[in-house]
Amino acid sequence: MKTRSFLMTTLCALMMGAGFASCADEFDEWEQPDPDPLAKNLTYILNEGLWGANNASISSFFEIDGTPNVTANYYEVINGQKMGDLANAMMEEDDNIYVVLNGSKYVAKLDMTTKEQARYTFPEGEGEPRCIDVEDDYAYVTQHGGKVSKLNIKDMSLVATFEGGDNLEGIVEKNGKLYVANAWKLDGSNNYVYNKEILVIDAKTMTQTGTISVVDNPVNMYEINDNIYVISQGNYADVSAALQVINIQTETSKVVFNDVDKITEGHNGYVYGVRSTYDANWNPVNSFFIYNPKGNEVSETSFLKDAPATFSSSAIYLLEVDEENGYIYVGISDYTTNGTIYQFDQTGKLLRQFDSGGINPSAMIFID
Repeated sequence: MKTRSFLMTTLCALMMGAGFASCADEFDEWEQPDPDPLAKNLTYILNEGLWGANNASISSFFEIDGTPNVTANYYEVINGQKMGDLANAMMEEDDNIYVVLNGSKYVAKLDMTTKEQARYTFPEGEGEPRCIDVEDDYAYVTQHGGKVSKLNIKDMSLVATFEGGDNLEGIVEKNGKLYVANAWKLDGSNNYVYNKEILVIDAKTMTQTGTISVVDNPVNMYEINDNIYVISQGNYADVSAALQVINIQTETSKVVFNDVDKITEGHNGYVYGVRSTYDANWNPVNSFFIYNPKGNEVSETSFLKDAPATFSSSAIYLLEVDEENGYIYVGISDYTTNGTIYQFDQTGKLLRQFDSGGINPSAMIFID
């Protein structure tokens, strides 16, 4: 549970950044017992930025009377410095935010105002950090080059390292084990070779205990309602992308649906997803689907009632659902200018759209 003092401090900073004069005179009003709508709708948006451009950022978003207010470069406002190059991941755990900067090669722990508390910078010569999961006292970060770093979240110091696999991507911790996507490697002629395995690692000893066979090029991993999902991107030729569910008891996988690009936790225990294919000119062709894990059923009826026509052919970069109010968010990108985020209510009705405050919006954290 977030405290009123935290919300007051954060929202004051947000309002001043958005052009409001001061919160000082309004303190007593904000301390009233009935929670205000601003506190319920405070959201952080991770914008990946572009490789080498040093323009990764976190934007803040909240609403006043239905009007969206976005403060771009909010991390920079709070910390007095740019965030860095190419933000690859963001997650919240126990009232702390963790971000992974692929290009700048660090992982940082932030408080809930995005004030940086500690960071770990990966040594020169090591592969770039990619994805993160946090459990109990430790953060686990995958790296290209075949490493998983175990960090103490108190000060983000290195505790242990697993070495194995090739270019590691998504990671999920569950029941003391790490499930890590071993995506790809280059052969002696610099040709891509796509792996077909999830590494199973003991989180305590940081040693490998097994592998799980999956479709070529596993990249994204999710834990949704106690299930572990992996999206493999295929080989970009005769093997298509696929959403799979992992059975951790038998250490096996099962394909749920093909051509899946991303998923998120939906309403009523369902999984919402984006299915993406490409036309002859490599333009994306998108559709939305619902997966019911209890019945192992896929419905190709979209969970969005009035999705804009641009969704069918845009690069869909973000898909999130705020479990507190049921709002659905879809972010699109042209890889050049600031992304656009579309907000839908729980029924899939389009409410509004707004500028994400940065290039390539890829994740959101909801401060409810």
